Amino acid sequence: MLYYFLFNETSPPAPSTIISSGVVESAAAYGGPGIAMPLNDGNSLDIAADLRGATGGTLDVYVQYSVNSGRSWYDLAHFPTLAAGAPLVYFRAPVSLYTNSVNTSQVGKNLAPALAPSAMVNGAFGDRVRLVMVAGAGTTASVPVVVGVTAQREFPRSRTG
Repeated sequence: MLYYFLFNETSPPAPSTIISSGVVESAAAYGGPGIAMPLNDGNSLDIAADLRGATGGTLDVYVQYSVNSGRSWYDLAHFPTLAAGAPLVYFRAPVSLYTNSVNTSQVGKNLAPALAPSAMVNGAFGDRVRLVMVAGAGTTASVPVVVGVTAQREFPRSRTG
């Protein structure tokens, strides 16, 4: 493990789209609130989420990355859409720099996320990530959104013999 970052956020209390804005545990202070960084020495990410459905409406949680110091953000992972009042569920999304995918993926940018539910994009993920939370029609109350991001890198092993 290279770095571990923990988001402790709250979903929107009404239908809207918001970004993470709280202090991210173990993140560099110069990145600003709601941003986990630095990721630049990692070659894979393990993203784990503890999510539950909002009151009255659906909830979508995205992880977005930036490769240009936070000027633009692109979808990296989209957890399954949670129905209103869904019980607590746990998700993992492993992301790697090493991919042999030859397909393109439609992703969203900034506050217009568009990656399909239960999808992620492998490949370069920049030096920082944030969350985007979208509360659907009918949402009347917030729920906790807890997401951990572990940046990892390979360690060369010595060979003897």
